Parts: sequence; C-alpha cells; structure tokens
Amino acid sequence: MAKKEYYYNTFLKSWTDFTLVSDDPDIVGLSLHIFKNNKELSYDLLSLESKQQVTYINIHLLEEINLEDTYIVQTNDIKKYLDLSHAPAFSDFDNRYAIKDVTLGPIYYPDRTIFNLWAPLARKVTLSYQIGMKKFEKELIRLPKGLFTTMVDGDLDGALYSYIIEQNNETFEVIDPYSKSGNLNMKKGAVIDVNKIKNMTGEKNLPVMKNYVDAIIYELNVRDFTIYKNTGIVNKGKFLGLIEPNRHTPKGNKAGFDYLKSLGISHVQLLPILSIDTIDETREDKTYNWGYDPYHYFALEGSYSCNPNDPYKRMYEFKEVVNEFHKAGLRINLDVVYNHMYDSKNGILQKIVPNYYFRIDKDFKFIDQSFCGNALSSERVMTRKLILDSTRFLVETYDIDGFRFDLMGLTDARTINDIYRMCLTYKKDIMLYGEGWNMAGDRFNHHLMANMNNASQMPNIGFFNDSFRNIYRGPGHKAQLDEQGYLLGNASYIEGFKYAYLGSTIDYCFGAKFKSLNQSINYVECHDNATISDVIDNSTLDTSVDKIRRLKMINKTLLLSFGVPFIHMGQEIGLSKFSHHNTYNEGDKYNQFNYDLLDERIDLYNSFKNYIVQRKSIPFFKIADPEILKKSVKLKTVEGAVVVEMENKDISDTIYTLVINPTKKTIYQDFEYEVEDYIFEEKRENVLTHHGMIFALSTKLFR
Repeated sequence: MAKKEYYYNTFLKSWTDFTLVSDDPDIVGLSLHIFKNNKELSYDLLSLESKQQVTYINIHLLEEINLEDTYIVQTNDIKKYLDLSHAPAFSDFDNRYAIKDVTLGPIYYPDRTIFNLWAPLARKVTLSYQIGMKKFEKELIRLPKGLFTTMVDGDLDGALYSYIIEQNNETFEVIDPYSKSGNLNMKKGAVIDVNKIKNMTGEKNLPVMKNYVDAIIYELNVRDFTIYKNTGIVNKGKFLGLIEPNRHTPKGNKAGFDYLKSLGISHVQLLPILSIDTIDETREDKTYNWGYDPYHYFALEGSYSCNPNDPYKRMYEFKEVVNEFHKAGLRINLDVVYNHMYDSKNGILQKIVPNYYFRIDKDFKFIDQSFCGNALSSERVMTRKLILDSTRFLVETYDIDGFRFDLMGLTDARTINDIYRMCLTYKKDIMLYGEGWNMAGDRFNHHLMANMNNASQMPNIGFFNDSFRNIYRGPGHKAQLDEQGYLLGNASYIEGFKYAYLGSTIDYCFGAKFKSLNQSINYVECHDNATISDVIDNSTLDTSVDKIRRLKMINKTLLLSFGVPFIHMGQEIGLSKFSHHNTYNEGDKYNQFNYDLLDERIDLYNSFKNYIVQRKSIPFFKIADPEILKKSVKLKTVEGAVVVEMENKDISDTIYTLVINPTKKTIYQDFEYEVEDYIFEEKRENVLTHHGMIFALSTKLFR
C-alpha cells in the first residue's frame, strides 16, 4: 500500500515569524530544523493549534529574514524552501527592496546585451535565449535588493528570450515584463534595438496645441475602422490599414485614412494596442476583443501586424502609422489599461513577484476594484515604475501624443501626475485624460486616487465628464436605452444641461467638478455601452427624418459645448450596434465602421465636418479658464430651449448666439444686434430652431 503524502507549507507573517502548516497527524512529534544557507538557525516555538485535522505551528526566528539568503524548513526527511510570497505585503517591503533608479529589461548594444530583472523573492534566475536555431542558457547574478543581471556578448538583435525562475518551491518559465516586443502570441520576448524605431522620423504638420480645449478627439479601434468589406482597404484589421490612401466607399466617398483626414479632428484615440491576452494571433477572426484584457505593457499587439511572428514588424508598422498621421496633421492618443491585468493569478507580474503588483486583502486575495478580478497597486514603488517606464517607452519610441487611462480612478493621483511631468520632458503638448470614476471605494485611500473627486489635485489631467453624458443623452452608468436626457426631449434636465454645457466648471445647480475647461472631456457616446443612434431608436418616437435631425443636433451641441469634444467612431453618421451595450468581444458585426451607411448619410458627415470648422473658428471655444467663461457666456431659457450668448470684446469683435431646441416646438428669437450672418443653417427670418434642429448665427458688435 502506497505511503500517504502529507501537505507541508510555510507562510511568512513578518520578517521574523512564519507558520508551518501540515495535515500530517504526527507533525508535532517530528524534528524541526531551519537552515539559512545550509547553516541551522535557532528559533522559538510560539504556539501550536489544530483545526479540522490541520496543524498550525507558529515559529519565531531569532534574526530577521533577508531575501538575499536561502531558507529551508526540514521536518525529518522532508525539506521545503521557506515560502516568501507574503513578504511583498509587508509595509516596509518597498523601503527594503524597491530600486527606482535602474533600467529593467534588455539593454541592447551591437556587441553585447545586458539583461536586468527585478525578482527579489527568487533564489535563482536563468536566461534562456535563442539565436537562429541555437539555444543557450546563462544564470543571472543576484545583486542587492533582488536585482538579477547578466551580460551576453555578441549581437543579440532580434534574439528571442525568456527567464527560468526558481522561487519558493517551484520552477517556471516566464516572459520578461520589460521586453519591448516578441514573437507570435508573445510566447517569448525579443531583444530589440530600440534606436531602429526611434530613428524612423517623419515629416510633421501638426497644428499648435496650447490647451486641451484645442483638441477634438475621435476614438476608434484598429480592426473596427478598417475591416469593412466595401472599401478597398487591403490590410484589413491591421496597423497598415489605417494609413492606406485613396480608399473609397462603394459610392466613391472617402474611406479609411482619407476619411479621417477629411473630418477636421485633431486627435485619433486608439483602443488598446498593447499585447492582448485573449486574442490568438493565429485566429484573430475567432478571438475578437477590444483589448481591455492586458497581457503586456510594452509590446504591441501582434494581431494588428501583417507578420505577428516577427518582433520588429509590428513596431515598424505602428511607427509608420504615427509618422503618417503626424504628416497629415493628426495626433495619436493611446488607450492604456494600467488598472488591472487579465489573467493576473497566472500572469507575468504575479509569477515574478507574488503579491506585489496587485492590491490584496488581509487574506492575500486580490482586491477586485476593476470588476476584472484584481487591481494594480500603482501606489507601490515598482508598480509605479512599471507604469512610468511603459508610458515613457511609448512616447519616446513611437512619438505618442497622449494617453487615455482606462478606469483611471483606480490609479493613484501621484502616479498620473508623475506621468504628466515625465511626458512634458518629451513634448509640451502631451494630453492625459481618463475615466475618473471612484471605484476604489471609501475604504481604500479614495482621497489619493485619480478620480474626479480629486480633480483639483491633477490640474493638468482631463476626465470623462459623466454628468455631461447623462444629462445630454440619458442618466445611468449604462445610459439605458429607454432613458432620455435633455437632447432626447426630457425638458426636466434643462438646468442640468446648462451646468454640463459649461463643462461642469461653474457652480450652478451642481457644484463645479473641474478647475479648468481642459479637464472636461465631453461625450455622449464612447466604445462602452449603446450608441446614441440606438438610444434614440429606443427612447423616442422620432421618425426617420426626425432622427437624422436629432443626430445632427446632438453632434452640433457636443462640438459647440465648452470643454474637450470626444467623438466615438461612427457617431457622426449614427452608427448602430443593434441595441447591444458592451460589444468588446462580439465581433465585426456589432463593431465595424459601416461605410455603406456613410454613403446613405453623407449629409450627416458633411454637416459634422462643418460644425468642426465652426468650432475652430469661434474663439470662445478656446476658453480654458472658468472665470473668463463666466464673464463671456450667458445662458437663458426660452420655451424649453436654451439660448447661448457669447460676448467678450477681449476675445472677439463678434457676438455669437446659439439656440438649442430639443423640443417639438418652433422657437422664435429676437436679437439685440444686427444680424451679419447665419451659420450652420439657412436663415428663416427670426425662426432659429424648429422641431429639434439647432441654428447659430453671428452678429456684428458695433463699437
């Protein structure tokens, strides 16, 4: 009869105390020895207790544990390494082991490459690398504070590599979290000569950007924007598909890159393009995902490359996209997901330094603040360093113009401010903004997090203004399909509309959220939740004609509101998701840009372009200071409509009046000054709005 194998494990409780746990009924009678680097240590037995046939022995060492040393706990003939995985949770762990001023990852030179990995709990780290078909291994040297390093002579450009780590009581192979690219599905990291990418400079025709309010952001997904069948785009679903010129719709209208250039927007925000955990790069059509399930914070997603097995290809292709956008006068912002990792328990970070990179509770379970199972501990020194190093790499290597932070409210404000200061050293017109929801909760340092309640701590950071969205289109986190906001005909929101229209920067019916108009990212639609077109279909009785008018009105009002306008791909033509909400993994049917619909609604597209032109031409929309805004803009109510009057001789010699009427009434408006010109719509005597349409006019200020 086979001898039963009993469970033995240890759990570190402090730098001197640990608990031995076993289901061996004879554990109390066994001899217990503790060794440090093969030298036996003295200890005190603190307590012993049994619960449900499991014995817990609490032990106190007479000296502090040092992670540089190797500890073995022996009971008779059974030897186990002392499990150190609880140590990163100790309050002074960062003081003892964090190393901010070191370059991690591979450092490439033509004649050598240096490899640096931070793994303070590891006993041994071995570099496994491959040059051509030949495979090699080399053990790394441990330096103080858990830095492992080695140097390999020769030119390793493009070589694939990984680390074999011996830690606690297991051995595993893992990719370097600081590798800059890799092979198919990121099974291996790659040594990269980053200067090859940095040196891919191109012509820039970027207009001057003094404030965030100068921006008009257009959000898209690489695949969604390029995958549609009827455009002639060759590299569908790929980085290069974003920059193919002379592509057209079936009726000859502009498609793809030329379409983007024609809109008049300033920034294109790309949904996540860093390595995505759930996309299989050999079958991306079957594993569609937007990318809010991050795997790696430096390497680009291979499914967007024409050859995902070539580590350089994806880098070259994306840098070409950035260069072509800059040449066309368009900036690129990246949507980054530093609030959680997808498969955190089995992921890179947890394997290399258990219980460090994620927030954990007293029972060493991940704190699920993101509703994705875990939350990154951005407040910790080496996690903050990882995030800062990632953003630095993206700006420095690819010339990125800004970042949109997913669930930014889960990241601490210091980290976000540090990123901003770092980015300023590369470009003065960098743009940082994100989702400022307070998801950390009142019990978890919410006063230190990058949420909207703490906007005053982050004066240079923008926030998605959910008050704007809820009041304009309808309340609720998901903006339920049957709920109406002011622009969908709910007149009870009219006072709230005035508050939101001014970028939530003026104390009116609600307290001011922001200190600057630069902080208010104004939107009625983004990749999450239903489209505005679907909300109109489900919450109004609009005819097809009235729906088009209302879409025009909503887009006009968004573009002619104070703050930073944000447009989701296809919003300008009323793209539908067929009433689906979160379509992050629902494939092309629900997410692709429908260029046939563009042909059908070309009038919507043309009017959208016109309103962007007008926004740029009216100097009042350049206002960033709420104090100047209060002096320059007046709002009043006329039969359920809102009349906006803009007047300030220091800003413009022209008075601008805008009438916003989402009602079914016809509104008549008289003007104090002589009408010089009607813009946006044709003149109809003094009828300025009619059945949900919006008119604006300029009047000459005679001095």
